[in-house]
Amino acid sequence: MQKQALGDWRVALWISLAVVCAAAPALGFREEKAQPASQEAAVAGALAPAQSLTGTIAMVDASKRFLIVKGASEVTCSFLLTASTRIMAGKERLKATDLPSRVGCKVTVRFVPTRTGNIARTLEIVE
Repeated sequence: MQKQALGDWRVALWISLAVVCAAAPALGFREEKAQPASQEAAVAGALAPAQSLTGTIAMVDASKRFLIVKGASEVTCSFLLTASTRIMAGKERLKATDLPSRVGCKVTVRFVPTRTGNIARTLEIVE
């Protein structure tokens, strides 16, 4: 019985992933223009070209460098923050530890989808 439940869970996960990927354009994801080869190579294991999402910051775990953004269609998307992620609020540069106080703020995230998660390149907080 447990193996059947585990199998059903995996099928549901794959179906959900396929639906989200198919609906990405309607959810506010946009593919960005191609970057020079040197910048594209900067993110190893990229599954697709860089994309962007605009929404509101729903949750931040600064210690794990993890961010969740709620998009225009109330769909959430998670991002991994790296040491090279540039976080800006206007002209002020922020650190990941500054983000928990910004929950609820509007943000545009430029990211690269990889097998290990969406790697955030830049976060631009609109104040």
